[in-house]
Amino acid sequence: MTSAFTEPQELLLEISPSLQTSSWQESQVYATSSSRWRAYINQICLHAFLNWVKAEYVPEASIWYSSPGIPAFWEFVNGTAILLKEKRVVLIPSEAIDDSELEVPQEWVDIPTWAADYYLAVQVTPDGERVKFWGYITHTELKSLADYDQVDRTYCIDAQHLIKDLNAFWMTYQFCPREEMKTAIAPLPELSTDQVEYVQQLLSNPSVTFLRLAVPFRTWGMLLENEQWRQWLYQHRQQSLRGAAPTQFSQVQVNLSRWLEQIYDASWQAIETFFEPNSSSLAFNFRSSSRLNDAAIKRAKLIDLRMEIEAQKVILLVALIPEANQQVSIRVQLHPACNQPYLPANIKLVLLSEQGEIIQQVEARVQDIYAQLKLFDGEVGECFSIQVALNNYQITENFMI
Repeated sequence: MTSAFTEPQELLLEISPSLQTSSWQESQVYATSSSRWRAYINQICLHAFLNWVKAEYVPEASIWYSSPGIPAFWEFVNGTAILLKEKRVVLIPSEAIDDSELEVPQEWVDIPTWAADYYLAVQVTPDGERVKFWGYITHTELKSLADYDQVDRTYCIDAQHLIKDLNAFWMTYQFCPREEMKTAIAPLPELSTDQVEYVQQLLSNPSVTFLRLAVPFRTWGMLLENEQWRQWLYQHRQQSLRGAAPTQFSQVQVNLSRWLEQIYDASWQAIETFFEPNSSSLAFNFRSSSRLNDAAIKRAKLIDLRMEIEAQKVILLVALIPEANQQVSIRVQLHPACNQPYLPANIKLVLLSEQGEIIQQVEARVQDIYAQLKLFDGEVGECFSIQVALNNYQITENFMI
């Protein structure tokens, strides 16, 4: 990769064939031709600029998103971010021939954890062999000077308001590191259970084409701000375009510490709600562990797999028992519902780490009356997820101890 200042103020970077090839290959995992191209031009801009800036100015520069693999947001949103020590810079690539304006998606401006200190305008040549960085603006200036387009949710700023001398950018960055470049942003509210259900129903509609415009921005912003929600949205898009049943996602994080104080979410009910007190079911008395019989806090939730087939509801049971040193032992079981004698064959019960890695899983066989994970331990503040999956459909419940 070579670089040159085409004019004193503009930076032109050439993209090597190897970077073009690798970026194009990585972009093929996205669902549509438009999202694949968006991922491609963002990849080449990101790596070209990052390699250049690490060599010339900030060796510690890094990519903003830290999740393993591809960033799910490129399925929906243009732009990418890097960290220059304390400052965040968002690159906004465009194939527009002229440099008349910069269009910044609202996500990069009004989501508190996404908002940047600086926004750099990038022009990508049609062949993808060069990228030109031709101007920048701060978050404060963007919010005060840009026109907000309600139709496509972008902040549009005329080129006359951008600073085109990138040398000035580096001077400001180096000599004014503590100067505040961002205006205050109100935090986004947490989604209610009703909102979660509404979003799931709406986004499961195959006629919804532009997901980022299908719900109010504050709701959409909350979805993107949370890593697990972002992954769910990405998976939903992939599955819906393949014609597979969409993935469900539960309300984010059930706080198990509140269970110890006998405070429960409305959807988690006493197990007597689902099982008769004299039931011989393992679900009721947890015969596999006498400790759980005596001291465990046990709650159950009805899981609707919405497979449009009879008997595709199951009951998820979670029991926890306090241990010493702020630790708890946790037992998870899955049982048939609606008076059905057996679980659906091949249904899976999975324990996931906070990073989404599979810790353990079990799969029901034909005529299994329950499925159970091995007893596991956790400590206060730790997070994990329980996933119930059948064929291409899955529901994830997220927990924090």
